[in-house]
Amino acid sequence: MPSDTWRGIYPAICTPFTPDDAVDLDALRRVVRFVLEGGAHGIVAFGLAGEVLKLSTDERKALTDTIVDEVGGAVPVFIGASGPSIGVAIELARYAERAGASCVVLPAPMSGALDQPTLVDYFVRVASSVSIPAMIQDAPAYLGIGLGPAIVARVASAAENVRLVKLEAGPVKMGEWIASLGPEFSIWGGDGGVYLLDCVRTGAAGIIPGADLIDLLVQVYEAEAEGDPVRADELFRAVLPILVFQMQNSIDHYNGCAKVVLVRRGVLTNAGLRPPAAAFGDVSELLLEQHLARLDLAGEGVRVVD
Repeated sequence: MPSDTWRGIYPAICTPFTPDDAVDLDALRRVVRFVLEGGAHGIVAFGLAGEVLKLSTDERKALTDTIVDEVGGAVPVFIGASGPSIGVAIELARYAERAGASCVVLPAPMSGALDQPTLVDYFVRVASSVSIPAMIQDAPAYLGIGLGPAIVARVASAAENVRLVKLEAGPVKMGEWIASLGPEFSIWGGDGGVYLLDCVRTGAAGIIPGADLIDLLVQVYEAEAEGDPVRADELFRAVLPILVFQMQNSIDHYNGCAKVVLVRRGVLTNAGLRPPAAAFGDVSELLLEQHLARLDLAGEGVRVVD
């Protein structure tokens, strides 16, 4: 499967909105171009970093078409196909495949407590509705449902296109998943990139962070991939403080940070989240500006400013 060769930094891109809260497709194209120019090895859309729960089905279809068109086959495109029901998730997965997506991403449904057979049935039915690879996302801290490798193994035994997993759990749990599922599976890290190097060194195929600092994170990954861990550590030390700051508090805080950074970098003109959303307060603004001031975002890449 193509998933055997997919590796690297695949940013989860945000969903830009106009000041009156409409989806901004022109701004989305700028985000896609920005991450491609930053060296992204692939693109992921419609995760929590994309405010997916605030998008209609029609909006997601329009956004999918725009992303795939702008990428133009340059890198793999992973499209989230979460939905409030199996029917909606299958509809979105099939649409993504027809649009030209490389892979669909399937998080646990946000339907309250579900037993293991129900979860397995959900994933198998949605994954089996398409012929492209499917990635299972395990994000219990955000979705309220923990999966574990045993459930994914059961899904994969019935749906042969399920061989990728995205974890929001850090390197220790990742090591447990890799040991449990074995080399047949491609395990990816998330968590905004906070554990990038530890996860890669544990055996992660790739990392799915946000889009706003993509060029800096690609430099870290590529230094490690080229066999220069000292340089990778040096680069990562420079960017880690802002990643830690972004990942605190809530999804709204993370998404708000990412959009503010993209405005500062000239990619977006509007940093607003779609309501309802927590306000990005003065303290967050001040601290984020201090973190940004220590990074050379207009020059050669990661560099601590004296």
